[in-house]
Amino acid sequence: MRQWYGRRATAVAPVRRRRWPVPPSLLLGLAPLVAFAAVSAWRSRPSDDYGTLGQTVESVVGALVLPEGIAVLVLCAYVTALGWWPIATVDRRRTTLRWTLTAPALIAVVCLARLPLVEWDAQPVGYFVLLAVGVLFVGVFEELLTRGVLLVGLRRRLPEFGVWIGSCVLFGLLHFLNVLAGAEVGVTVVQVVFAASFGSTLYLARRLTGNLLAPVLLHAFWDFGSIAVSATVPTGDLARMEPAGVIGLFAFAVLALGVAAGGVVAWRDDRGRRLGRRWRTVPPMGALAVQVDEPRLPSAV
Repeated sequence: MRQWYGRRATAVAPVRRRRWPVPPSLLLGLAPLVAFAAVSAWRSRPSDDYGTLGQTVESVVGALVLPEGIAVLVLCAYVTALGWWPIATVDRRRTTLRWTLTAPALIAVVCLARLPLVEWDAQPVGYFVLLAVGVLFVGVFEELLTRGVLLVGLRRRLPEFGVWIGSCVLFGLLHFLNVLAGAEVGVTVVQVVFAASFGSTLYLARRLTGNLLAPVLLHAFWDFGSIAVSATVPTGDLARMEPAGVIGLFAFAVLALGVAAGGVVAWRDDRGRRLGRRWRTVPPMGALAVQVDEPRLPSAV
């Protein structure tokens, strides 16, 4: 396209709007979650010993590194095909409620406090290296799945408060599949509640930093300490198990704070939507004015 200004011709490039290859939708946001649940249910066996997960080098490789690594590759290919990387991993609008940073910061403190309880000599160095790789794969996969792709889909249909609830609840229910892998029902129910609460803190980590990297690292750091303690500390070692129990109770209190803070952040984001529904646009006075015909004077005969 050319526009003429006097004798000179100036080429004007057409303006192109950036669009995602595939528009966000709730169905596409839920699809990988449903697929992962189906595959996990198919692979699980009631005879599996869930309690031995991550206890040995072979278990770390077979139950964490390989399956989670494959899951990460498949999910990354899915996000790439959709073109959702910018919207699944980045929040352009961060929350301004800085006091909510307390919950993720205290969870990081809990993770650090558990490291001295690990019996580092009980496993070879290669075990801890592989465990770090495995939990990093878990963090990338589960966060990209729930705080990434699922968040994009939920935001297509729900207000942010509903997005927060939906992402936390579905993240918690995802852990109920552990029953099919040999976990006890009562323990799994507690784990589901814990995971749903933890999901709120991970949601806060994304909203505070504006990207998915913070919840990925926090998730991986938590899993590393949890598995390393259970794999190296005998249950009869009261000198180490009692501090671990106290740290666990403190973690539950912190997660309660995370639930409250996450709800406040999401509710505050929907304030404009609520006000828009409450207050209607008032039409101008001119639109309500009634036009009155002026009286006509009698014409002269």
